[in-house]
Amino acid sequence: MEKGPSSPNGLRTLAHEEISSLDVTAVDITYDSKYLYTACEDQRVRVWSKEGWQLVAELGETDTPPLVVDVDDTQVFATCERRVYVWNKETWGLQGWFELSYQALTSTLFGDYFYVGAREGRLVSIKKNTHETSSWQLHKSDITDIWSDDKIICTSTKKEEPKVWLKSQDTAPSELASLNKKGKGGVITGNNEFVIVGSSTGEIAVYDRVEWSLLRTLEPSQSSAISSMWASEFYLVGAMSSGSIVLWDLKRGEEVGIVKLNGQKINWISADGDRLYVATPNSVLVIRLLMNGKTLDICTDIPPVWTDSLLKTSPYDVLESALELEKRGDERYQEGLFHESVLDYENALQILVDNTHALLEVPEERQLLTDELNTRLGKALLKAKIQELQALNHDINQLSEELDVRKRTDRDPDDVEKLWASAERAIKESKVLAEAQAGDMLSYQLVHVIETLELELNEAMSKFAVFRETITQALTLSRQISNEWRWMERKRTKLPERKQFLENAMKKLSDALEKADQEGEVRQILSGAYEEYRRLYSQIDRIVSSYDTEQDTAFANRDEAKDALESLLIVIPKKIEALPKISNKAEKELEEQRIISALEQAISSAESFKLSKISKQLSEELAKVKPAEEA
Repeated sequence: MEKGPSSPNGLRTLAHEEISSLDVTAVDITYDSKYLYTACEDQRVRVWSKEGWQLVAELGETDTPPLVVDVDDTQVFATCERRVYVWNKETWGLQGWFELSYQALTSTLFGDYFYVGAREGRLVSIKKNTHETSSWQLHKSDITDIWSDDKIICTSTKKEEPKVWLKSQDTAPSELASLNKKGKGGVITGNNEFVIVGSSTGEIAVYDRVEWSLLRTLEPSQSSAISSMWASEFYLVGAMSSGSIVLWDLKRGEEVGIVKLNGQKINWISADGDRLYVATPNSVLVIRLLMNGKTLDICTDIPPVWTDSLLKTSPYDVLESALELEKRGDERYQEGLFHESVLDYENALQILVDNTHALLEVPEERQLLTDELNTRLGKALLKAKIQELQALNHDINQLSEELDVRKRTDRDPDDVEKLWASAERAIKESKVLAEAQAGDMLSYQLVHVIETLELELNEAMSKFAVFRETITQALTLSRQISNEWRWMERKRTKLPERKQFLENAMKKLSDALEKADQEGEVRQILSGAYEEYRRLYSQIDRIVSSYDTEQDTAFANRDEAKDALESLLIVIPKKIEALPKISNKAEKELEEQRIISALEQAISSAESFKLSKISKQLSEELAKVKPAEEA
């Protein structure tokens, strides 16, 4: 048996003993009541008996190494990059596989549905029995981790904040929250109360599932990158790449203890009663957790009771512990750390609840302290909510000022919608809290803050709606002109026609610019389009003007034109007389076109220099090869 570090007061010691070491390299683990299943790098899934830890079955080989293994009552599933394989648990025979449209990186099975995290931010939903598939792009970067329960799906990527989505069987998941308080995503898990994100720095962020706010940050005493996590209602197990496993009391945010595995890197971890299944690069370790020499079941539905903090035989110890937390809560309240003080008061109340047996001798003191803590908790909740609403009001006022002063905002429309949703949700929750705490004078301050926020929110929403409408109109005009311009280019219209189109387009944009504010995004959109079409117009105008000038200045003066045209009148009749001698029809037609083109250009030049006699002679020659009705 190996002991881990004890708690600061030395009364709590987490230890572990190794039950078995399975000689296999696994990247994922799952289990049922009888077997342990390991997804292995050699493209197989191995099944182990939980009684003697013997190999029962070897499933595979898969086309690529499995990423995740899942089981239900009758089947084993292995998710690979492009396929999900299915085996029968009774015979261990392969039942088949179904193809994936997107390259998988991770997956999870919950109820009747698979959820696959894929490249390019795609989430794929697959109905387990019918293989009916849907997919949606939820992120811009690859989804690397997923956690799900019956209501939500949590997704994590390496480049974006983790997000929480509300499940829907028939439509795309709708976004509930972006967990952006602690940077980019990492490993993600959760339970009915919390969503938990482990980072590459070793920090673990715990978010509540009501307001989706950051409740606390767990910082292990010995930290490195979090490689895997598992959570129950009361415990969190965090595996670190350095080979340490940290056990947390989730309700209290306390580190219970650390298990060290001699520096072995941990790929994956899962818990089963008092056992941990730990996948390392060399083996899968099966270890048992012990607390003060007794087995520690971390899957239990019963709240943990620690001898050093909660389980007290003396009522005085219980009351003193609660009073210490109350005092710390008071200090944090005075410092303006209202959310933190709420946690202290709640933990103090939890101590009283968990140690009811020890307080039977002092019922009056227990009730007095409970009432006192509830009063303090109510005030802290009110102040925390006021603080939250004021912060939202500040953000909304900033957005309003941007629209008033700059006539634009750099905020993404999705982020603005999230701000509206956060404010509306906070207002709704605050009204409930104010009603529940109506006997406290702070509830009236909260009501005033709610009313102020509602006014600011409605005003900001109206401004933003007008702003977006003007943006939409500017974009519509710009896109309409762009589409028509592309159509003209595809149809290969003549440059003079394109020049005329650009003149009309610039007129439309100029009219719109006159109505636009002097500053703002609308003017940027319209000005950008106007400058682009003005540039094209200038290019085409220069080309067309150059062509016209070349035509107008073919001859420098009248005498030069007369000499050239008289020479042409000498040569052209000979060319016309030679036409019947050309036997090849195509060659004859080509020569005719050349003669006609030369004569038409010559007539135009003769008319320009008022050489009427030569013009008449040229017209007579043209009539020989181009009859009047054709001309």
